[in-house]
Amino acid sequence: MPLIGWGEYDYEPLRTCCTLDLSKGDRNYVTYLIPMAICNMGIQVLIVFFSYQSIEKKFKKTGQQRFNCSTPIKTLLFCWSPYGILAFYAAMKNVNDLSPRLRMIAPLVAKTSPTFNVFVYALGNENYRGGIWQMFTGQRIKPPAIEDKFK
Repeated sequence: MPLIGWGEYDYEPLRTCCTLDLSKGDRNYVTYLIPMAICNMGIQVLIVFFSYQSIEKKFKKTGQQRFNCSTPIKTLLFCWSPYGILAFYAAMKNVNDLSPRLRMIAPLVAKTSPTFNVFVYALGNENYRGGIWQMFTGQRIKPPAIEDKFK
């Protein structure tokens, strides 16, 4: 939307990427922030939450509850909440009062999100976990015996 004059981008404190210009706390920034936060954070959290809730229900019906469905939503919130908090702080107060070192923590934590996702999904899946173990140790892990509850 900055192309049509709604919101602005600037370099982040590390000067490696562009991000929202948090130094502008004017009405234009605030009216851009609210819809962006709803679309980028709120809708994403709701989709992940309801998707994993339905997956968890399906696993409970089959009796194969092996994956903690709350872990992906926790990692999403852990990685992206600092960015959202910083953006809302910038809407309320002058973000330039915060040190640049403190302001660069939010983008750094957000950039770790793909790395956390790799660990959550790879180590949360028994097939991947067994393959990783075999790759590093050369030993095979026997798959756990699944009881058939429908007999």
